[in-house]
Amino acid sequence: MSAGIVDIATATPGKHIPNSFFDSIGLTDEWIRRRTGVGARWWMDDSDELDDVAARVCAPLVERHRDRVTVSALIVVSSSAGGAVPGIAQSVATKSGLPTDVLAFDMSAACSGFVYGLINALSLCESGDGGAVIVCCVEAMSRMLDKSDRNTGPLFGDGAAAVLIEPREEFRKHQWHAGCDGEGADLMRGQLGKGIALDGMRVYHRAVRMMSDTVNRLLDNDMKPSILIGHQANSRILERLQEIDTGGAVFVDRVGNFGNTSSASIPLALGACVAEGSIPLSGRAMLVAYGSGEAWGGVAVDYDLTDTADAE
Repeated sequence: MSAGIVDIATATPGKHIPNSFFDSIGLTDEWIRRRTGVGARWWMDDSDELDDVAARVCAPLVERHRDRVTVSALIVVSSSAGGAVPGIAQSVATKSGLPTDVLAFDMSAACSGFVYGLINALSLCESGDGGAVIVCCVEAMSRMLDKSDRNTGPLFGDGAAAVLIEPREEFRKHQWHAGCDGEGADLMRGQLGKGIALDGMRVYHRAVRMMSDTVNRLLDNDMKPSILIGHQANSRILERLQEIDTGGAVFVDRVGNFGNTSSASIPLALGACVAEGSIPLSGRAMLVAYGSGEAWGGVAVDYDLTDTADAE
């Protein structure tokens, strides 16, 4: 039996930051939008703990399906959790109302984190005991920013999103492709309290090349995607993906709403589309990402979010 995405929950706590915030460093709304597509972003308050925010999106998934399915695993993905020991997955599991006999672990793969987590979740779900798996991405990228840096300050936002993965008879087999190249590690670096540095033009060209290659590898004549969501880093990168013939897939660009939220960007965009009814609520999703490391990858997976739309 194949697995797919059956529910989603999202959260953007904190303050809504418009582009006018950057007037003080000489960046106008028009300048930021023209180069990145970003119109605004959310930044968490300093008092927001990442495990609490993650639990805020996991708990609804647990509660909505408690009487129908057993959640056997939780994968918590974050680039901004700080690398502390212990990680936050076990705390998130407890605060989300999951039992103690659940596999819970942390993962970090920067902007490709959701795709990497999804690949693992689908494999766990299909090889396990029929239980479901939650993939939760939570990011406070604002805590890694030098907000006075004209190159990176306007780019990043915060948020959290979680999806429920479940095996169903009607779902078709998922497909995935991923890769990495440690030689490109210096293209993008970031550390809590020390800011983010990236080689903008090289990252742009690498992101276009790697995500385009991933889309082409995943295209299958028998299973055309209903929707295509690339990592929401920059609208100019996404526009290049839109040039690929995917057979009529709905193309998603929500960079303007959220900025680059690292691993949370794809599920945040998916949740926004479900809430506004701008995509088919069931079908096949092609989800692709590129991020620091370098790490890239993509998944073609069936989804059915009709119940999620009713819940929202």
